[in-house]
Amino acid sequence: MLNIVLFLAAIIVLVGAFMMSRSNKPIRLLPIYGSKEYDATKKDTVYHTILDFKLTDQMGQTVTRDTFKHKVFVANFFYATCPGICKKMNSELERATKSFKGNPYIKFVSYTVDPRRDTVAVLANYAQLHDAVPYQWYFLTGDKKEIYNLALKSYFAAVDDSAGNNFIHTQNMALVDTSGYLRGFYSGTDSADVDRMIIDINLLLKEEGLTKH
Repeated sequence: MLNIVLFLAAIIVLVGAFMMSRSNKPIRLLPIYGSKEYDATKKDTVYHTILDFKLTDQMGQTVTRDTFKHKVFVANFFYATCPGICKKMNSELERATKSFKGNPYIKFVSYTVDPRRDTVAVLANYAQLHDAVPYQWYFLTGDKKEIYNLALKSYFAAVDDSAGNNFIHTQNMALVDTSGYLRGFYSGTDSADVDRMIIDINLLLKEEGLTKH
């Protein structure tokens, strides 16, 4: 009789452990975007990753890709005086940031495409306008060429019209994992798509083992 009780108890413990392990895993894995390329330094074929950068945030502090080491982050491009999509996009992004307020594993990064006018002071006011939490939502300015290169080659968030010498940024937001891989693209002006982004952020946090304790 005692052996049967012990056997049943063991089964209950195993089932409970299995269910807990299942609950800590995402219900689906997000894709990795971008082509794979050969990395001579690693001697291996790797996925497209975000380029390193050195820019300045709304608090006047230097920010690099290492700032987001071991973090998941969302990136977009805007400018403070934008009369069109930027207002809607950053309002939606503000809503998304509030879903993760206080979570140390998710960051939001907004790069200005008009760094000449979007100074640190301008970005500080803009951040305040959107109730941005310091060290969670970063507004970055700096070298124009570096920012444009990031938009074009890292995040695929812009179109380079070389014939007209124009730079056209999009409303797209990009979700980036801890390895710098692109894991999702979302329309920042579409509330339903931003809702999908919020779901995907939670999935990615689980995938990366970055659940909040």
